[in-house]
Amino acid sequence: MESEDTRMIRIGIADDNEQFRETLGEILAFEPDFQVVGLWRHGAEALVGLAKVNPDVVLVDINMPMVNGVDVTKRAREKFPQIKVIILSMHDDEGYVLETLKSGAAGYLIKDGSGTEVVRAIREVAAGRAYVHPQVTRTVISQFRDRDRLEDTWRGLLTQREMDVLREMWLGKANDEIAQSLHITTKTVKNHISSILTKLNVNDRTQAVVSAMKRHWLPL
Repeated sequence: MESEDTRMIRIGIADDNEQFRETLGEILAFEPDFQVVGLWRHGAEALVGLAKVNPDVVLVDINMPMVNGVDVTKRAREKFPQIKVIILSMHDDEGYVLETLKSGAAGYLIKDGSGTEVVRAIREVAAGRAYVHPQVTRTVISQFRDRDRLEDTWRGLLTQREMDVLREMWLGKANDEIAQSLHITTKTVKNHISSILTKLNVNDRTQAVVSAMKRHWLPL
């Protein structure tokens, strides 16, 4: 019989990879104090599911259709502040680390890590602590250090919204992803990018980002 002192940690998983989602759910179900209460195929489905099952911790893939992991985190933190979010990411997504933590994520995990690592992270964030995978801790430190050195001289050239778009470009997001993140239309994103290229006197997005980095508007 379960002790009254034992509290189950209710967990949700949002990932568009069915095999990964199901396998992770099965691994976590083996933990006696874990209860997997929701498995969702994409961000939009996850946001609906969170309202229904109210998990303690939700594991969210950063790259999902319809609503990406960063936006799921932001909206979840606004609507369900009691839910702790752990981002699941591939190695080549390390540029998103700072963005996800800024959005309110309590943890950041590499997807090819061990099941033991996931279990540890869930216990840590459920207890109110943050958890960042050791492989990306150096990235987090570097990004925060670089951020402290950034200059705001862009204010004399770009609008605030143009700078917001430029930061999203630096994160490698496509136009539709930028539109979702900033809650504007794709057409508006294209207009902002066109304006940015003109003001920076460059020909494409990559040159715009490089120019901004050289001006110390964005981390190197």
